[in-house]
Amino acid sequence: MGSIGQYEPMARKPSLSPSRSNLAKNRPWKVELPARIAPDGKRQRFFFETKQGASNFCEGQRTRLANFGVKGSLILAPSQQEQAANAIAALEPYGVSLNELVQDWITRQRAAKASVSFEKAMDAFLDYGTRSASYTRSIRQTRNRLETLHGKLLNTLTPADLTLAMDAMPGSVRNFTIRILGGLFNFGIKRGHCAVNPCKRLDLARREAMEIELYTPAEVAEILATAAKHKGELVPFLAVSFFCGLRRSEALRLDWSAIDLHENFVKLPAAITKTRQGRHIEISENCKAWLAPYVQEEGRVTPFTPDVLRKRERELREIRDKERELHGEDATRTIKHAEV
Repeated sequence: MGSIGQYEPMARKPSLSPSRSNLAKNRPWKVELPARIAPDGKRQRFFFETKQGASNFCEGQRTRLANFGVKGSLILAPSQQEQAANAIAALEPYGVSLNELVQDWITRQRAAKASVSFEKAMDAFLDYGTRSASYTRSIRQTRNRLETLHGKLLNTLTPADLTLAMDAMPGSVRNFTIRILGGLFNFGIKRGHCAVNPCKRLDLARREAMEIELYTPAEVAEILATAAKHKGELVPFLAVSFFCGLRRSEALRLDWSAIDLHENFVKLPAAITKTRQGRHIEISENCKAWLAPYVQEEGRVTPFTPDVLRKRERELREIRDKERELHGEDATRTIKHAEV
């Protein structure tokens, strides 16, 4: 019973009376409720236009406190009063009221009842809205990679659970997975499937800085010449990538209708850019020369999926290396597409 003796929330009779204040422009009368008698357990201030209004409020608070003294003794058993006093005392160092704690617990319980399993949440996230093919594929891959989370409610997953599930992933894959999961939990919060986003407490893996590899004009000409000879379908993709500075994702979605070789510009629509802002890019004469034999009225400039494109680039790299070996040249340099 020692705890009750130390905690005396109603030990002193509160002084409830209006006072003048300059804090509120049109409400010059103020009443302060100390934390020990405020309904939410925190000090509160109330402002009024007239002294009479403030006095009426004080009288109402006195009645509330008097009623609470009568009702509290009838409703709460001595053991419950002790539990409440101990809980309030334990929360005091953290600046949290018992009401706040209870409301937080209720919110979490409601969210748990409304929650769904991880895989069902991923399926709903996958079907929501209009997504690019690459992002849709990434969501599906993330769902399949994290099989250890299947069957667990979204609301119960913690940062530790996610960290353990991603433990064996390379840093770059882990970072990308965290971004996908961040979107999933935000989606879940909006639909009441979870209360918080645990990804906010995860640290991204630090990636080692990589030196950007630059190609000389001679090397670009060699790559394009090899492609024109053996893999002509890659020439338009390589040309717009080398000469127009398109990102890989932009080049994959670019349509021939956006390329005007008469006015010498590429019109990138906002729908295919990373920043969702359209832009015009001038086509140089050398780029125009490489594109001219392949130009079409419409259709994708790079008619491949990302996987097929990587396969074709690998095949081109192998062909180029073999030709270099035949000519006694260094075959160590490989074809890479550096996104700009």
